[in-house]
Amino acid sequence: MQKSHLFTPGPTMVPGDVALAGAKDMIHHRTDQFKAIYEKVAKQLKVLFETKQPVLVLLGSGTSAMEAAVDAIVAPGEKMITFNGGKFGERWGKIGKTLGCVVHEVQYGWDDCADTAKLEQALKDCPDAVAVFCQLNETASGIGNPVKELAEVCHKADKLIVVDGISGLSAMKCPMDEWGLDVVLTGSQKGLMLPPGLAMIALSEKAIAKMGGHPARIWYNDLRAALKNDEKSTHAWTSGVSLYQQLSVALDMMLAEGIDNIIHRCHVQGDAVRAAAKALGLELLNAKSPGDVLTSILMPDNVKASELAKYCRGHWGIYFAAGQDDYKDKIIRIGHLGYQDHFETIMAIAAFEMAMKHFGAEIELGKGVKVAQEILMADLEEQEKKAASAG
Repeated sequence: MQKSHLFTPGPTMVPGDVALAGAKDMIHHRTDQFKAIYEKVAKQLKVLFETKQPVLVLLGSGTSAMEAAVDAIVAPGEKMITFNGGKFGERWGKIGKTLGCVVHEVQYGWDDCADTAKLEQALKDCPDAVAVFCQLNETASGIGNPVKELAEVCHKADKLIVVDGISGLSAMKCPMDEWGLDVVLTGSQKGLMLPPGLAMIALSEKAIAKMGGHPARIWYNDLRAALKNDEKSTHAWTSGVSLYQQLSVALDMMLAEGIDNIIHRCHVQGDAVRAAAKALGLELLNAKSPGDVLTSILMPDNVKASELAKYCRGHWGIYFAAGQDDYKDKIIRIGHLGYQDHFETIMAIAAFEMAMKHFGAEIELGKGVKVAQEILMADLEEQEKKAASAG
C-alpha cells in the first residue's frame, strides 16, 4: 500500500472534504444557486486578501492572473520594472514583452532577494516605469521578498506595485490594504488546498483607474469584463462550477483556522525544515531571505536532486520538487504550506534523510528529525498555553 503525500510547492494536498465538494451534482452557473456560492466566496476572499476591494476569480492557473495583471496595468509601449530572481520572476518579463510592454528587468542570483536598494536603482534607471512587478515568494528558490518595504518605495515614487502571491499568499503575511498593494494575485493549487484551475486577483482603486486608460490585449481573462460581471455576482464566461464548490469548502476551513494561525503554522514548519537541513550539515539556497512556502536544500555533489525526488515518490509516495534550470539537480524543494500538519513535516524530513542515506550522503539518520521535533513540540506546547490562558 502506498499513499501520496505532496510536499511540493504546488499542487499541494487536497483535504477530503474539499475533494468531495468537487463531486457534488453539477449546477448551472447562471442560477441563483450558483450566485449564492459566488457571493459567499467573494466575501471570504476579501478576508484572505485582507482587502475591501473586490477579488476576481479567473478560470486558469496562476499564470492567467499574471497575464491579466500586465494587460490591465501596463499599456503597449509603457515601461514596467520586473524583479527576476527565479523562473517566476522571469515570467513577469516574458509576459510583458509578449504584450508589447517595455520591460526593465532587475536580474539577480536565485540565492538573493528583491530589496529596496535594487528597486531604488531600477527607478533611477527607468524613472518613467508605470509599475513594479515582484513575487511575495519566488517558488523556484524559496526566497521571500520584502513586499511591504518595496511597496513603501513605490508609494514615494508614485508607482503601482503588483505582487505575485501565487505560492506565497496564505503562507506568508501580505495584507493588501494595510501595505497599500495595487494588485495581488494567487492560484488555487497552493495554499488554498485546491486542484489547479482557478486564479484570484484583487486590484486597488488606483489599479482599476489605470486599467481603464487603455484597451485590452487579451479577451478571455480581460479584467475589465471580469470586474463588470463581478458587480452582478457572475462571471463573464462559464464558471468553474465544481472548483468553486471546492473553493467554498476550502475557505470555510481556512477561515475557521484563522489566516494568522495558518501563516504561523507555515512559518514554524519552515523553521523546522530549515533547522533539520542545517543539523544534517546541509546549506540552504534561500538562506538569505527564507520564505515560508518552501525550503530549498542544496545537495551534496554526489546526490542528484531529481533522482532523490524520484526515489521518494517511487518508494513512499513522498513528493518533493527538484530544482529548475541550472538548479535542476542541485536543490530539493520541500514545501510547508496548505493542508500540512506538523507531524507530516516530520514525515517529510524522515523520508528526506532516508533517501539521502540511500544515495550515499554522509548524514546521521534521525539528526534532522530530532531538531525538527523539538521545534514543533515547543510550538505545540506554546499553543496549548495560549489556549489555556484564553480560557
